[in-house]
Amino acid sequence: MWLSEKKDGRDAGYSNAAVGIITIGGAKPSVLVEGEVRAADVVSSGVGRLPKAGDEVLLIRSPDGENVVVGQVGAIPPAVIENGEVYITTGNGGVIRLKNNGEIELSGTVIISGTTKITGDLLINGIAYQPGS
Repeated sequence: MWLSEKKDGRDAGYSNAAVGIITIGGAKPSVLVEGEVRAADVVSSGVGRLPKAGDEVLLIRSPDGENVVVGQVGAIPPAVIENGEVYITTGNGGVIRLKNNGEIELSGTVIISGTTKITGDLLINGIAYQPGS
């Protein structure tokens, strides 16, 4: 194994991924792995969430010194989510769920700024809204 790694130019002691704890959150977080890695880049796929202190994350490290946080480790999906669905939460009661059937569920206080256009039926507590009634 040592010979094949040397032949390929790999360092047998180099690890390119590690699980660590966020010590300073934000857009350029610090992650505690073997030592503290500062100013790591954050990569996300379609959902932007800045890590906060205490989050357990996966850190990818390149041989040239680049460090990238690619996701939270150990997040337990809720029992209501199905394969293929997207569930976004901060853990404080606000939830966005994109369901497989095309529905979008919003939970928590919803604030809408700007113009709101509704095409289709408007149900309030399951009853069709009738203007002027």
